[in-house]
Amino acid sequence: MKKILKYALYLAFALVLENEIWANLTFSPKIETIIKVALILAIFELILKPIIKILLLPVTLLTLGLIRVVINTLGLYLATFFISGFAVGSVNPFNYQLSGFFAYLFTSFIISTLLYIFKKI
Repeated sequence: MKKILKYALYLAFALVLENEIWANLTFSPKIETIIKVALILAIFELILKPIIKILLLPVTLLTLGLIRVVINTLGLYLATFFISGFAVGSVNPFNYQLSGFFAYLFTSFIISTLLYIFKKI
């Protein structure tokens, strides 16, 4: 339980920071939705992600680990599916418009990078 709350705190900071940098996340009631999304992502990160990694081990070996980014994107899709006040909009990195799956992919990459940095600090 303590580990889930610690991951949820890290993910909440990552979500807020990612939204401040790229401004593509929508939270309808701000604080409550951020907490709910962070809890869903923490549960996905700690419980579902290891199971999915084991199930997709052959695909991970074939793609040399690139499928892991898609697994993180799946977690973000899961959060938008369960939380009605949370949405990922299009993002415009370096004057290139990303929408749909690629916006989710870019956003999950940024959140995963921030989570990695927060865990190392």
